[in-house]
Amino acid sequence: MIKKSLLDKIIGEYNKYHGAEARVTLLKQYAKGMNQLLVQFEGSFCFSCAPDEYYTDFLILLEETTGLKFKVKSVKPESNGAVVDFEHVKRDPAMAYVSHF
Repeated sequence: MIKKSLLDKIIGEYNKYHGAEARVTLLKQYAKGMNQLLVQFEGSFCFSCAPDEYYTDFLILLEETTGLKFKVKSVKPESNGAVVDFEHVKRDPAMAYVSHF
């Protein structure tokens, strides 16, 4: 499990830079085989042509901050956003991770 203080830092950082279009709230952290996070995304981004870029930005921030690898397991669209399930996956030791930041 990821410490709550670290998750709060990640969410605060994300909302600081994306808050005008998208705000995130952690709904639940749970372990179902692997560590998973259920995250609420809300805002005007959901009316854009590429809302998945907001989920990817959060995923990259999550990975860079924790050092863990995650994937988007599911996206449940809602009227003003989406609920996204992020799942921890094992990192392939043969792959190098290079950030675009």
